[in-house]
Amino acid sequence: MCPVVLLALGLSFLLFLLEVVAALSVAFSPARIQKLKEGDVTEVGFSLQTKSLSAERFYSAVSENPDIASVLHLHTNYSALPENGYVNGTFSVRGNFLGHTRIRLEERIGNGTSQVSKEFLPTSVIRKQSILSLVFMVSVAILVSLNYINMGCALDLETVKSVMKRPIGPVVGFFSQYLAMPLIAYGLAKFLFKEPYLQLGLFTFGCSPGGGASNMWTVLLGGNLNLSVAMTFISTIAALGTMPMWLFTLGRSLFEDASVRVPFGNIFTTLISMTIPLAIGLLLQRFRPKVASFCRRILAPVSVAMILYIVAFGTYANLYMFSLFSWRVMLAAAATVWSGFLVGAVASRICGLPWTDVLAVSIETGVQNTGIAIVLLGFSLPQPESDIASVVPVAASLVTPVPLIFVAIGRKVYTRCCGDKEAAKRKNTHQVGVPDPEKCTLTESATPSANGSIAAAEKLIPDYGDGPDKF
Repeated sequence: MCPVVLLALGLSFLLFLLEVVAALSVAFSPARIQKLKEGDVTEVGFSLQTKSLSAERFYSAVSENPDIASVLHLHTNYSALPENGYVNGTFSVRGNFLGHTRIRLEERIGNGTSQVSKEFLPTSVIRKQSILSLVFMVSVAILVSLNYINMGCALDLETVKSVMKRPIGPVVGFFSQYLAMPLIAYGLAKFLFKEPYLQLGLFTFGCSPGGGASNMWTVLLGGNLNLSVAMTFISTIAALGTMPMWLFTLGRSLFEDASVRVPFGNIFTTLISMTIPLAIGLLLQRFRPKVASFCRRILAPVSVAMILYIVAFGTYANLYMFSLFSWRVMLAAAATVWSGFLVGAVASRICGLPWTDVLAVSIETGVQNTGIAIVLLGFSLPQPESDIASVVPVAASLVTPVPLIFVAIGRKVYTRCCGDKEAAKRKNTHQVGVPDPEKCTLTESATPSANGSIAAAEKLIPDYGDGPDKF
């Protein structure tokens, strides 16, 4: 090898060693800051070794992301410095927003040179639980339960039984929900995200059962409510087996270090909170038909009001989430949900289902139970990773109504513009088909022959309730 090249390599290695030696060696106490709540302040001690104390020196602690955690009030005690070149001091750290950052110590010498510590202080910040979020969750749970009573009043058990006897719709919905959605979510997670916890957040959302909001949207868009409720119930029961299957197989490749725990208790709670109000509605049908009739009339407007309430209040109660939204998060959420709508619609049309069933299957496939996904992430990941991963299902809940709103508006416009014409056409057709009593006579061809019967002829005479004397 050329001697010049060898010399250059040797000099580079020496410079690297000098840089390593020149870097500050700092010991932090504590060695890391974990789960610092937003707005809270904690104190950190440090001890470092420097080569010489002859020159004037200034020290500062620098956060890599001050928006997450910032450094306050760094103090050093120069009067107590020993002769061996050690510096001791303290500084305060304030949590600003949930996330991770690192803090390093920087030394500036009077002659203008500076060096940064090779060690760093890992810092994680978690959010404080707000009363507003708790109020939102409790109020939504109560309102959803009340609206399920209205749905129970609108349920037709005979129709549900016929659906289950020939369960083409539920089978199509099951495979769309638990085969297509997890694979779509997995592919998008691997393609769009580098962070394992965001990948797990999207995949968990894709594995979740259908949400209760699917029933409300089915009502608003004129779909088959009986099929929708039956599919939601089946989907929630199936989640007890399908979620562990996906999370402990394909999900392991996304986050091997996560202790994934499926929230079986929350899934059972979802089943109970759905079944009991539906049973109350069915009892009202049986014993209080007037009350049930009133509940059926208010089902659609109450569903609209609930969706508006959930979107508006939920956005206000979780404003912090918007700071975590990125174009990748929004794209992943929208692509997953809207692909679910498309897969459900195409699969059900291929199977020859009527349009009301197509709507129910499509909505049931795309509308996921966001609450179960968030609870599972909270159980499986530490803070603040669980909150950050929950951004994906929250974003999905925000983009879910977008295409459904456009469909609802289009349906309303079509009904206003074309519905009246079709109704008038049906009315005219009905009037043409009604025979005129004054023109109803027995024709010669209708006269009973020797081989005929009077009964056969009488079938051609309309029954107007006044007897044959009218003619």
